[in-house]
Amino acid sequence: MPRRSHCQSNAPIDLDGEDECKSKRSRTSRTPTAKSSNRIASSKRDKTNQDKLDTHIFDLYIEDLWKHIDEDKKSAYAYLDSLWFNSYINASDEKKSKILKWAKSLKIFSRQYVFVPIACWGHWSLLVLCHFDETDCSDTKKGPRMLLLDSLNQTDPTRLQSDIRRFIRGIYETEEREESVHFINKIRLEFPKVPQQNGEECGIYVLYFIHCFLHSKKLAEVLENKKLDENFGQLFHDGSFDPEEFENFRKDVHSFQVKRSTAVEDQD
Repeated sequence: MPRRSHCQSNAPIDLDGEDECKSKRSRTSRTPTAKSSNRIASSKRDKTNQDKLDTHIFDLYIEDLWKHIDEDKKSAYAYLDSLWFNSYINASDEKKSKILKWAKSLKIFSRQYVFVPIACWGHWSLLVLCHFDETDCSDTKKGPRMLLLDSLNQTDPTRLQSDIRRFIRGIYETEEREESVHFINKIRLEFPKVPQQNGEECGIYVLYFIHCFLHSKKLAEVLENKKLDENFGQLFHDGSFDPEEFENFRKDVHSFQVKRSTAVEDQD
């Protein structure tokens, strides 16, 4: 039987029960409840709370984001399914192999940026794999690094370190890379401060962070000029985060959900 991880089994975000976004307290006193492996969360949830995203809506929206970027970025960037990380951490060896096979097809070590959504404890965060296509580290402004962006720092995102490194090492081994395991284990994992949520909109923040990586020129300049030996203490602190723009983005996600819900109801 595989070791249980911090993340619950490969279920969608729990929209009916208590979660960290709502309680804002540590999970150390809580035990995760086993749930169905179905992607779409319970239909009993309060649909008036449009800030709280399930994995189905999240994946549909990121697919829509991807349709509106140019072909160069589609070649340089990639994103993982929102259930892969959680499923890998909790899966049997057979299921792990399948997930790694899917991840291998994305050629992560040839990408400039790879977005890995993480859904654990009813909370979303985003792992960004930066410059994994620069594994020789000959350019001190580049080279591989990992950023974990969490809009609820109160949850202590550092607790995911071991799971993240196991996942990346699994991808490395599946791709049969030439780099040594020692090198892979030394890739820097950072936890920069990012704008913080006020309610349960963590999933919207993750989508917005991805949106900024895809479209923000200010953020692109920060990422390009940050040397490999410099820490990311903060991200978006240079004016690349616009609260009004975020609010408009949130409304767009809400509108997207309504359209999808209406389409599903019409089919029924």
